[in-house]
Amino acid sequence: MSVIGNIRWTMIRHTGSRGGINRRFTTGAPFKQVHGAASEARSPVYELRTYTIYADKMREYLDLTAKEFHLRTSHSKLTGFWTSEIGGLNQAVHIWEYGSLSERADVRARLAADSEWLGRYVSRMAPSLQCQDNALLTLLPGRQINLPMNKGVYELQTLYLRGASAVWSKALLSWVQACEAASKAEGSMAVGVWGSVLGAREMAVILWQHPGPDGCLALADAAATLSEGETLASLVTSSHSKLLLPHAVSPMQ
Repeated sequence: MSVIGNIRWTMIRHTGSRGGINRRFTTGAPFKQVHGAASEARSPVYELRTYTIYADKMREYLDLTAKEFHLRTSHSKLTGFWTSEIGGLNQAVHIWEYGSLSERADVRARLAADSEWLGRYVSRMAPSLQCQDNALLTLLPGRQINLPMNKGVYELQTLYLRGASAVWSKALLSWVQACEAASKAEGSMAVGVWGSVLGAREMAVILWQHPGPDGCLALADAAATLSEGETLASLVTSSHSKLLLPHAVSPMQ
């Protein structure tokens, strides 16, 4: 979304069609956890993965994922899995949660030794991949993953900002809260608000859920109608937004 809009500096509790409750996202997938003092003290890290699929391979890729992706989610926690509808064609976007980078390394090592995963999924999926990218994210202070209570569509906003996150994080969080309040009648909610740690630097990622695709337009309208005052315009160097549809394997629908 290229127009960010203005920000109200008021702390607004999210209300709306979901009853005003922010819920911590959890799943019950039977994967191995790596425990220890360091991992318990540190906040989770999230890996945002974006795969671009050859157009003529997209259906094959999605069908294979629906059938065999349980081999991957048995190893670690999948936050969500979507396909891009607008803002990126023939793309699969998924977000994974780990307790630490050490836990991620352990998961990747187990995957590399998992013959079922390699034989039944990776070897058959690899020819579909045109390119892939990833970034490591952490939730901004004061935010958590909010579990949507209803099905919907999703919007992934990516903002590139000036300066260190300490400079822009407070302003960004205030903007998100103001947008949530302004669009509450439409039932839109911010699922997660992250800053990048590895990959693209000084990048913020916001995942929204809308009841339907027109929620993206309603959110843009809400941002444009916020009261005059503090704005992100001086902090944002560029931005991008994608409309995402949840895949069958996604915990978030």
